[in-house]
Amino acid sequence: MISDEEYINILSGYNFWGKKIDTGILRPFYVNKIIKLLNGINVVTESGIRRSGKSFISIQVASLFIQNGYNPEDILIINFDDERLDNNIKTLDSIYNAYTKLIKKTENTIIIMDEAQELPGWEKFVRTYSEKAKFVITGSSSKLLSSEFSTLLSGRSVNINVTPLSFLEYLAFNNIIIENRKDTGINLENILKYLELYIKYGGMPAPTLHQDIHQELIKSYFDTIILKDIMDRYKIRDGDKLRFLIKYYLTNISSLITYNRIYKSVKNTLLLPLKSIQRYSEYIESTGLIFFTNKFSYSLKEQENSPRKVYSIDSAFSYYFGYNFMENKGKFIENTVAQEFIRLKNVIPFLEIYYYRDNNHEIDFIVKIKDIIIPVQASYIIDENNINREVTGMIKFSEKFKTGYGIIINSNINMDETYDGIKIKFVRLYDWLINSYSYIVDYAGNESTP
Repeated sequence: MISDEEYINILSGYNFWGKKIDTGILRPFYVNKIIKLLNGINVVTESGIRRSGKSFISIQVASLFIQNGYNPEDILIINFDDERLDNNIKTLDSIYNAYTKLIKKTENTIIIMDEAQELPGWEKFVRTYSEKAKFVITGSSSKLLSSEFSTLLSGRSVNINVTPLSFLEYLAFNNIIIENRKDTGINLENILKYLELYIKYGGMPAPTLHQDIHQELIKSYFDTIILKDIMDRYKIRDGDKLRFLIKYYLTNISSLITYNRIYKSVKNTLLLPLKSIQRYSEYIESTGLIFFTNKFSYSLKEQENSPRKVYSIDSAFSYYFGYNFMENKGKFIENTVAQEFIRLKNVIPFLEIYYYRDNNHEIDFIVKIKDIIIPVQASYIIDENNINREVTGMIKFSEKFKTGYGIIINSNINMDETYDGIKIKFVRLYDWLINSYSYIVDYAGNESTP
């Protein structure tokens, strides 16, 4: 049986109790958002793909509280990936009791629970103490953090979806700080250089900092996601079929997908029933590795019966598993834009993302914020060969759904034009990634501002 002193000794390695802790490179958006939320509620959760930076963000939250006068000994950090701790609820109770006896100074307690899904029953512990302490809880599965836990807390928690680095964060990790358009102009040559790397290799934090072992780290993350977040969690034995399905999605980013289409394409080579494809796909999506968009329609039935578009949360997974970058650069760019929309969901309330397609035209993204609809197209290059097609699709959509504007993200043109009464803004990709929030809010109006 572990004594109180032994628990404190284990925990002291990653707590601020009289020692300095590595807090990594600050990600101010998430840190400031969490601190703001904790001023009003007692529980904030961070979900998202493994190794996207959730642990460092929670430590940065603790560090900022301390900088603002909080007692370091009133912050308890528990890492459930620590193999020295038994993964059961009794261990959690013992840890808290030891901390209360030997460390805690006041009643203003903050408890950070890292990788909480590793401990069965953690939800009940939070429910028990959520009136006495503030919690920051990280977990790799968004599905895990939205089911029983949300029921237990009855809406008294808020979840933040942590993604790999935004392009602004990616630049900061490479020592380029952009705070205004002057900074953009001064650093434009380097911005364009890093943009190519970002589209291709993605923005997972550690691989960004350690380019010499980038591929090895991504491969390790991929294997861990398969083993721990899917096979172990859902008791799946056939890892080869699961791995094949994940690679199928990663090598079809920005493409329309249906379970039936997957089944027909693999039935002669892979004995994977249609129901298993659906079930495995839901497991894969729950890890945060991939995400889908539905077809835009006011008919829920049409949405449900239409194909979905699949995207990867980080382009590196698609690049390393066989998707030729130069041949599919347009799809990588669209995937990068989709990732940015996922981040915008954290800052623009009620933002929803769809695609649109009819017999003649396709719009990559339909942004819906309450009753406001914005069509957004992502194109590699705009030139005389495709501008008419891109613009015509925007015009037809706008006429059908009574919108008066649209955005075309591309690599070579920044300008505003009006076609048949429809205002279309052409935005270069680097500019969009740096200022995406402003572009959407400018179009959507003040109602969408948080």
